[in-house]
Amino acid sequence: MKQLFENAGAKHNPMGDDTKYSRAIRVPQYEPSSEKPALESLYDLTKYSKLMAKINKSGVSDEEKKFLKFAASRHIVFTYSKIADYYAHADAEMQELMEESALVILDIDDAIANGYVALSEKMKQLVEEEKERDSKARESANILKAQRELAEKKAKENKPANKRKKEEEKVEAPKEGFMNEPTE
Repeated sequence: MKQLFENAGAKHNPMGDDTKYSRAIRVPQYEPSSEKPALESLYDLTKYSKLMAKINKSGVSDEEKKFLKFAASRHIVFTYSKIADYYAHADAEMQELMEESALVILDIDDAIANGYVALSEKMKQLVEEEKERDSKARESANILKAQRELAEKKAKENKPANKRKKEEEKVEAPKEGFMNEPTE
């Protein structure tokens, strides 16, 4: 702890002397391959196909099947390196549709225009609001704890006086007839 205060003025390196990781931010530059990959190589339907077969065989209602089929699409696995290669060889219309589907994000302006950054900002706002609620809840809990501790302290301070009072009540005058019987 002492060392923390001694080094407070110095610039702190949270990674210590660990040089395994770099702080440099380098945006990878994509270099498309010379060949356009086959569409079937851009995705894996294994899990999706198994779920679809189970859904189709099930006895649930048509509305429930529709919902489950939408949900099953989450299990389609995309191979983004191949998608990027495909995009580089696609016509303008296909490229535009791939961008709108966020299969590729070329720049921040496209991300904003397509609503992906807005979603990120909304998530950030929700996280901040939750942190603020947590902070207020902790503050309230700390106030309640301090009030409880103060009440306990006052109770302890008053306890000796209360205890003495009870002890005085317990001491009674000796009763006649028992050990102090009058002699005749």
